[in-house]
Amino acid sequence: MTKSVCVFCGSRDGSKPEFQDIADELGRSLAKSGINLVYGGGQVGLMGRLARAALAEGGHVTGIIPEFLNKREIRFDEVSLVIETKTLRDRIKQMEEHSDAFIVLPGGIGTLDELMQMFTMNLLRQQNKPIYIINLNGFWDPFFTMMDAFQDAGFIYPGSRDLLQVCATLNDVMTALKD
Repeated sequence: MTKSVCVFCGSRDGSKPEFQDIADELGRSLAKSGINLVYGGGQVGLMGRLARAALAEGGHVTGIIPEFLNKREIRFDEVSLVIETKTLRDRIKQMEEHSDAFIVLPGGIGTLDELMQMFTMNLLRQQNKPIYIINLNGFWDPFFTMMDAFQDAGFIYPGSRDLLQVCATLNDVMTALKD
């Protein structure tokens, strides 16, 4: 069973209520399952909602934030543990070290960057940690189209996308984490 999960998601709320709802539901579900949450350390956007929901259910939450983002993402000091890093690269390394698996929710460029770094690490066999993408209402479909284009053009090996576990619902992710 997975003990600690890093969630990549937006530092903004996004334009649809279901984005906020899934962050709240995931935070609660992880805490109720006794799975520690690792995330980007901010108190704003989906990140903040996720952390607050986990804490409200008595969960353990580790926030990892670079010092230069303290003002922009407004570090959430009420979490169980705050780890401050010097750089974004240090942040992602700490996230990797503190997590058994990764879940990706809707987000922007930062979320995409974090997903791609972990995906690349798995592709290059520098780690072997599951990556679950919750494709809420097809949010990640353009990303999958891009991956298909990379494969069709011969820039990634056939089957590379299989390293990403696409889940339609939160229940799918929670079931996978228990296996």
